[in-house]
Amino acid sequence: GAAYLMGGLRAEFYDTTFKRTSVANGNGGAVTIASDFDKMNVTDRSAAEFTRCTFEDFEADFYGQAAFSSISQLRLFDSHIAADPGMVLEAGTIFDFGTASDCQSGCGSGMYGTCEPIDSCFSCDIGECSSCPIGTYRSDSGAVSEDQCLPCPIGTFSGAEGAAQCSTCPIGSFVTLLANDAEDGLGTNLGGEACIACPAGRESIKEGSVLCHSCTAGTSSSEGQPCISCSTGTYAQASGSAQCYDCTSGKRAATTGSVECVTCDAGTASTDGASSCTACTAGTVSSGGASSCKACGEGEVTNAEQSVCLQCDPGTEADGGNCTSCAQGWYNSEQGQPCHACEVGKTSSITSALSCSPCPYSYTTTREGSSECDGCIEGYYRDPTVADETECLLCPDNAYCAGDS
Repeated sequence: GAAYLMGGLRAEFYDTTFKRTSVANGNGGAVTIASDFDKMNVTDRSAAEFTRCTFEDFEADFYGQAAFSSISQLRLFDSHIAADPGMVLEAGTIFDFGTASDCQSGCGSGMYGTCEPIDSCFSCDIGECSSCPIGTYRSDSGAVSEDQCLPCPIGTFSGAEGAAQCSTCPIGSFVTLLANDAEDGLGTNLGGEACIACPAGRESIKEGSVLCHSCTAGTSSSEGQPCISCSTGTYAQASGSAQCYDCTSGKRAATTGSVECVTCDAGTASTDGASSCTACTAGTVSSGGASSCKACGEGEVTNAEQSVCLQCDPGTEADGGNCTSCAQGWYNSEQGQPCHACEVGKTSSITSALSCSPCPYSYTTTREGSSECDGCIEGYYRDPTVADETECLLCPDNAYCAGDS
């Protein structure tokens, strides 16, 4: 053998090739390490450490074709144990008695070596390292296989190869696999490969989320943002809404977080996105769910609820939103029409008259809209010598009376 350590001796070897080593009638073709049985304390044991060393063409008649360790500490770091050409290493190449050898690659965190197991040890290609795949990490050095790259714990991810540690996904995002459909907001518990923003209509309210919860009805969210209540005048009827929608004209949403809009009552109206319905002004009406109020026509007034227009009865007319009686000297014979002044020669002595009455023969009126016959027709006169004379007298012979009309 090339190295023989006993009685608590310790040695370190670097960048060395052990070639054509053999032991006849003994153990450990290249390396033999042994400790006394009465020295079981680790600090008293023999120890050998090999870094970037190569073992070739070795042979022993008994145990440990390459190395034999008895109650001692054998460490191989980034070292290679080569088989003969066309051969494979057999069991017993590294023989441990009472302890296990410590064999590691020379790869740093986030990496693993190109190694093959040999007994309780590993033979590694010196300087050959591969990155741990995305979704995994390796915080310690010396990994000998990809299996020693660990999946990222729940709520964490590694989005690139060779991660020494996984990152925590922040609020508003969730951990998922690259192959997953991100639109559903459902991620993965282990081996997270990406941290992406929650899709619109969903939210995550704590770090390390693996799923995004749907916004409740009456709320909405944009991508990566928390769910917020719909403002007045808007609504979200279903859960998972990406936006709140304006109430259409004729409806309203008076409170925040509305899940539906309320139809405006008759006598009111609203435009798109309204938080309240506006009462119709005097002389206008609306049915339920109206976008605007409609003015009543001439001769019409509204009912108390301002839901319909009504025509005024004969003998009345529309005035300031109310039906008022025609005054004396005026009349109206048709529904929904204005009052008209009585023509000269006719009167109405009452209110709400449907027609005017003609003056008696020889009598007339001095103007339109008169409530009494206060004049004489042509050919008749009133005696000027009689005070407050009201009687119309026939004009004397050979005289002309023009009348009062």
